[in-house]
Amino acid sequence: MRRFTATLAAAAAVLALGTVGPRAYGAGSAKGSGDTSGPVSGMDLTDIMKIVPGMILDLVDHRTDMLRCPKLIGGTVGTTESASQRGRSGPDEGNPLKAGDRTDAPKTLPKQVIFRGTRQTYNRRYQFAVAKGTIWYKSNTAVTGIHEPWAHLPVPACFEGKVTQISADDDEMIAVDRSGWIYDLDGILRTPTYFSWSLRWGPPFWTGPGMKMPSGFRTWSWSVVSQLEDVTWTDPAGNKPRIGAGKVSHIWLLSRNGQRLIYRDPWLPEDNSYAMCGPHRDRFRSVAMSASGSTIFVIGRRGDMFTRLYDFDIAGADSFFFKYSYADQRGVANPRIQLPGASWVRQPRIHGVITDRISIEKVGRGTVHRTLRVEGRRHGRVGYWQKDITAKRWHFVRTGGHLIGHRLHNPRRNTSARGLGAGSDRRYAGTAKGATITVPDFNAYCSPAHVRVRLDTGEKFSLRLYTTDNIRQAARAYGLDENPRLYIGMLEIPPTLRRDGNAHVRAWLDALGKGRWVPANLDATSGKLSFRKQPWRLAHR
Repeated sequence: MRRFTATLAAAAAVLALGTVGPRAYGAGSAKGSGDTSGPVSGMDLTDIMKIVPGMILDLVDHRTDMLRCPKLIGGTVGTTESASQRGRSGPDEGNPLKAGDRTDAPKTLPKQVIFRGTRQTYNRRYQFAVAKGTIWYKSNTAVTGIHEPWAHLPVPACFEGKVTQISADDDEMIAVDRSGWIYDLDGILRTPTYFSWSLRWGPPFWTGPGMKMPSGFRTWSWSVVSQLEDVTWTDPAGNKPRIGAGKVSHIWLLSRNGQRLIYRDPWLPEDNSYAMCGPHRDRFRSVAMSASGSTIFVIGRRGDMFTRLYDFDIAGADSFFFKYSYADQRGVANPRIQLPGASWVRQPRIHGVITDRISIEKVGRGTVHRTLRVEGRRHGRVGYWQKDITAKRWHFVRTGGHLIGHRLHNPRRNTSARGLGAGSDRRYAGTAKGATITVPDFNAYCSPAHVRVRLDTGEKFSLRLYTTDNIRQAARAYGLDENPRLYIGMLEIPPTLRRDGNAHVRAWLDALGKGRWVPANLDATSGKLSFRKQPWRLAHR
């Protein structure tokens, strides 16, 4: 309880001083960058001030929910970790049992967990499994070489015997009880003595009263990047911005129709407003999803597979803590994080029998290497197809047994554009000084959009509008509605327009702004786009 009270006091002090929380430590912000082209302006002071009431409300709202398990109000989750922590280094001892010891674990538990799912999961040190409401664990034999029986993982009495689902990544594991409440086990890259349960979830700074796992989704997966395990991201410019000490932890959720990829972050409001644009501009229908180390892996019903590096920070939404730029950051001293962020990568097809049972596991530093696995069969033998995310070919590993996932139709050609779902692009148009402006494809989550300009003098040309999300501390709905939604925007002006356009075009662009990149923050609703730095008020039509 003292730890929780101290955390709330620290959060209040942060608000009073106008500073930032621990997620920013070591964030790699580019102070003194020297980047004079395309820097992201981020949120205005008025927008930052709008966050404060929500943060204050979060300090008291729904706190009685914590009484369901008072022992878990504290815990180490969300606090700064270090390589010198006790139990993190030294010989791996596994669980308390030794090879040959008696165990009460169900005999149905596997010798080795191969797929990271919501019933069985692992990190580089331990394997975990749920059976009959109980969590079992043992050393990750494939990594440590330790052979031991499954042991019961102690959990607080408030949800002992009630666990239904789990997912682990890095040094954290999420457990879900029968009522849908989530619990976070921190320290699972340390010896079991230092495992630490908590029920906290939500703002401010991961001190919230907890959250229930959202219902109505096809599947979910827990993803974590950290300073100790990943050290840095690798952005599209090849630079390696340092991950903050507060890590980036997301629950990724795949919608029933397979099109929406929503994430829940313990620092952000309890809502479905944060999402990532899926393949084919959110129209691809995924049947399964797995996430690890901020890399998301999806597969469609015809065996088409995509991966993408994405989280709240690296995608450009955290301009309060980080520095971003759309200008080319290759070779720049003290570079900002390169935007736009990484795109979806279509993975090579598997030429063989496969199912919808997939898994991704982070490997090494820098968010470059990940191990992909897809359950399947080859020459009549059951096993899985595996490759590094950067490799061009899959290889097959035999396991025996029988297929667990649903078999997919798997033609040899790319079929990812077949059977796409409905898109959510919206058309907006209006007039501004000397021009008619049309945005035919604005999307709440998919960027960029096209900006078509027709001058009153007859000239026509196109720009691009890039947008990213931003920090909120009050809940809102998915997508666009009548409640204005702030986007951090940037207009891209093709250099050829300034160089080769006629006098009317050049004059209009000069009035818009200088250079290739022009800041263009905007408020969007289902009915209009209101740009803050440009006199544009575009209506949905």
